[in-house]
Amino acid sequence: MVKNLKLSVINDNKKGAGLKNDWGWSVIAESEYWRFMFDADTKGEIIQYNSEKMGINLRNLDFAVLSHYHMDHYGGFEYVGKVADNLRIYVPSKVLPFIKDWEFEGIAVKEGKEIEKDVWSSGPMGAIEEQAMGIKVDSLGIIVIVGCSHPGVDVLAERIKELTREKIYMVIGGFHLPSKSTIDNLAKIAEYIGPAHCTGIEGENYIMKNYGNKYIPVKTGSIFEFGKH
Repeated sequence: MVKNLKLSVINDNKKGAGLKNDWGWSVIAESEYWRFMFDADTKGEIIQYNSEKMGINLRNLDFAVLSHYHMDHYGGFEYVGKVADNLRIYVPSKVLPFIKDWEFEGIAVKEGKEIEKDVWSSGPMGAIEEQAMGIKVDSLGIIVIVGCSHPGVDVLAERIKELTREKIYMVIGGFHLPSKSTIDNLAKIAEYIGPAHCTGIEGENYIMKNYGNKYIPVKTGSIFEFGKH
């Protein structure tokens, strides 16, 4: 398990002071072993501006992850491909032509498995074939990062839990207008919940009202640190 994990939100729908944002989602994950980008928003200029303002170097990323093939999650990768030479990117199910055109080494993830040290993919799930990532953090459990959660955020979290055989410490990302039952299920699985992107006001309010002790606010520029320091 990694001893330290830092998550930096490069873009979320919610604004952060001094930063730009639009409809999309992008996170940088850093540990003592690697640095990777999970999703890349819609626009390269947002990724460029915010990463520079936040002091995040995109040139020395170790790899990248795409949750699913929707523009608000892959659009900014065109810019990232220009600044990070031959970066490998883990994509769900198959590597589409533009991945190579944008100068990435595309790696298709076809099943749930460990793709890098202590980084687990749920594998492509649902009709849209979306993957979530779970990161093992020493003494805490699993931090799950989701994109839009089209298959259901609870379903994705449960899949990561099954694969890693570890408890879910936190789930962060877009929950795709979740139903109350989906949130209730997620609350049974996860110790903390960080709704973002496409979760929606109604879903976020339901989490705050009913699971306030689990709720973690997220916006563009948010930074979360886990583990031993």
